[in-house]
Amino acid sequence: MVYQPGVPHPSEGMAQPAPMVPWHRRRWVGIAVAGAAIGVIALAGLGIYGILGYSLGPLTLILAIGTAVLPVPILLSFFWWLDRYEPEPRRYLAFAFGWGACVATFAALIINSFGGRVITGAGGSESTTAVLVAPPTEEFFKAVPLFILLILAVTGRRQINGIVDGIVYAGMSAVGFAFTENVLYFGSAYLGDEDKNMPGGITALVVTFVLRGIFSPFAHPLFTSMTGLGVGIAARSRHTWVKIVAPIGGYALAVTLHGTWNLLASSQNFGVILTGYTLIMLPILIVMVTLAIVLRGREAKVVGRVLPIYAESGWFTPQEIAALATMQSRRAGRSWARQIAGSIGAKAMADYQFAATKLAITRDSLARGITNREFADEERQLLATVDARRQYILQNARPGSTMPWGSPPQSQQFGYYGGGHHQGYQPHHH
Repeated sequence: MVYQPGVPHPSEGMAQPAPMVPWHRRRWVGIAVAGAAIGVIALAGLGIYGILGYSLGPLTLILAIGTAVLPVPILLSFFWWLDRYEPEPRRYLAFAFGWGACVATFAALIINSFGGRVITGAGGSESTTAVLVAPPTEEFFKAVPLFILLILAVTGRRQINGIVDGIVYAGMSAVGFAFTENVLYFGSAYLGDEDKNMPGGITALVVTFVLRGIFSPFAHPLFTSMTGLGVGIAARSRHTWVKIVAPIGGYALAVTLHGTWNLLASSQNFGVILTGYTLIMLPILIVMVTLAIVLRGREAKVVGRVLPIYAESGWFTPQEIAALATMQSRRAGRSWARQIAGSIGAKAMADYQFAATKLAITRDSLARGITNREFADEERQLLATVDARRQYILQNARPGSTMPWGSPPQSQQFGYYGGGHHQGYQPHHH
């Protein structure tokens, strides 16, 4: 059913019951879940950093943290840039980072230590632990936020919409994990180890930072992005077997790549490490970065394919859709809004752009047959956000100002475009 712009809802003017709020969207549920997440991360953080503080000493711990944080902004900036077109909620990204930095590292430290004692007790070496125990353990715990989001997506409450989202969440968790792991490595390098004839000091710290913070800061994000790739594929598929096989396959790739890297590092042969770095790590990194950038560009194309069906109902003009389809025009829109309405105007424009993009991606998923039990409510909310932010910008603009791409839709009373397939739109499968 379609309600055309300017046509009142059939039951307009009649008393309508308040819409039922799903239990998981009720305020108390959100507060409880957020409190539980913060509590788990905080407890794990106290555990892992308590162990590190006891092992390294407070001054060395502070030095190690200050050194380990240096590559973090660069890595996070890449994932934020990748996520700019359809940004994920900051609280979800913060959860993924905190999970990786605290919970995943704490769990991995316990299991790796236990596994290492078992292996060395059986006559094995630390290298065996690094190759056989650490990769599956660390990759599993880093990927827990991804698995949670995939379960929500499968049950119709989706936050992850595709491969780009999977890579972004994987990257956030992995950057957090790498940060805390680097605190351990940098602190240990500074203290040295007489039993292993490692002198320690600033020189050892600098060398370790160059190896881990400059030449291979992307290692953990690269490994876990394989799981993110699998989870993203699963989230975009309507086939049950893909939803099962893709995440498992991605996790297996992550473990294999991680184990291979640890095997190279365990050789302690610079030539072997350099060869593996050049022939294995860098090519895979280049492929993954290229894939992520290409897929990010496809999100823009989804806007151009899907939003015209909303233009038919008066929600957008063709000029608006064109202006939403490129990063350059979106930046120009935010700049214009800032000029006429200040920082609040720029924020309103960003909200408008995000809602329109989310609307396109969500409907595209529905058209592919991907379940979203809350689509109708979500669509209604996104359309309301688009209209409200557009009107806010214009109301706070200088007299006579119009949107940079022309006048807004003329209908003052927009009709709701109901959920479901539309005969004028067919998804592009790829």
